[in-house]
Amino acid sequence: MAPTRIPGIALLIVAGGLILSACAPATGGGPVPGSSDAPGSAASGATALDDDGRTAVTAITTAEASAGGRGFELERGDDDAWEVHVAVGEREVEVRVASDGTTVQSSQDHDGIDAEERAALDAAVTTLADAVRIATAQNPGGERVDEVQLEEDDGTWVWEVEVRDGTTVRVAAADGAVL
Repeated sequence: MAPTRIPGIALLIVAGGLILSACAPATGGGPVPGSSDAPGSAASGATALDDDGRTAVTAITTAEASAGGRGFELERGDDDAWEVHVAVGEREVEVRVASDGTTVQSSQDHDGIDAEERAALDAAVTTLADAVRIATAQNPGGERVDEVQLEEDDGTWVWEVEVRDGTTVRVAAADGAVL
């Protein structure tokens, strides 16, 4: 009879362990959104918009997906909503995105994009979102991104990333180097 009891006892132990593990809370290794340790919460000392450029990048990708093109300019409005200018073929679409970067509020077609700027955008290896990431890495914990534009400076195209404290970080469109 002993040989039948051993598998039965082992089966009960395994079943008990599975039941206990199913009742335990799941851990993901990071803060739970909305908890006091989540980035942007009051406990972390930051506001939802002071997030090292993550919201700006989210707004850019949301606008690009909505318009079906490539972003080339970003502005934060007075109400903290984002205006992202997206090149779609030969035209420009201005996409207004909510302050959290996830929801398109409106979209409006504008006249065609300047041919020289369109050529520079097509040749740029560094995207608008990349420029925000690079610039915010240069200023960790600094002010939030206010505006980004693709500008020509002495024959070189650069992303000019401006933050609220007046700092401007210049990122080469060709290779992402900080200038």
